[in-house]
Amino acid sequence: MKKVFLSLAAVLVLGGAVWSHEFFVMTDNKTFKPGDKVPLYVLSTHYFTVGEELEGLRYNKVWVRQGGRRTELGLKENPDRLWYETEFNLQGDAPVIVEGNRVGGYTTRFTDGSSFEGTPADARKANPGKTLARAGFLEKFSKTYINPKPGDTTFSGPLGFTLEIVPLENPANYKTGGNARFRVLYRGQPLSGAEVFAVYDYYDYKTMNAYEQKGNTDRNGEITFRISNPGIWILRVRDSRNSAVPDVTVENVDSIVVFTVPGQ
Repeated sequence: MKKVFLSLAAVLVLGGAVWSHEFFVMTDNKTFKPGDKVPLYVLSTHYFTVGEELEGLRYNKVWVRQGGRRTELGLKENPDRLWYETEFNLQGDAPVIVEGNRVGGYTTRFTDGSSFEGTPADARKANPGKTLARAGFLEKFSKTYINPKPGDTTFSGPLGFTLEIVPLENPANYKTGGNARFRVLYRGQPLSGAEVFAVYDYYDYKTMNAYEQKGNTDRNGEITFRISNPGIWILRVRDSRNSAVPDVTVENVDSIVVFTVPGQ
């Protein structure tokens, strides 16, 4: 994992889509033993895997799933790395899933360049006399597999995210040079035609949104990527659709899955 600091407050227009900061939770590139304290890093960034922005703590939620329980974890700010941190005790040798959520919300922008965190209706009440320019909704999800184990099946169960990437093979079996298949779900149903991006740590951490591979899901919501390198992998998908909320242009949902491929 890169221990480097970069900062650039911006969004990138790429292929007609606006790229917000990616939100994901990751840990160190290693296998943990029962009783270990497992560190977690909560990032909002355009660079992999370098912290870039500290959004308000209230927007960041993290849970750990182990031993049949889902437990929310407290977060603390690391201002030097520009990310949030937490940790948990590994209770056994069973695989663990870490769940993250960048809490969804509406952002309304006015023609004078100012913005308001809330729906257009709330924005007008709080800012009488200003003219609405546009408004949108954004929510982000993250899922991280820790200590995947041969024979385990917990990886295949969706967590119920609005938008979710689900492995179709056990991440414990991923090997450099092989392929990995995934299915994208929107509200529990396969999502065809979704553009999915994949990158591994150490690929190009100085370039914004530098994903190594990309492709579109097939009619069954499935996609395959080649595991070109060992280390931490990040897959990302976004769904954008018209909003039913008055004066809101679009609703965006991002989802990321993180897993580690061991070295040879």
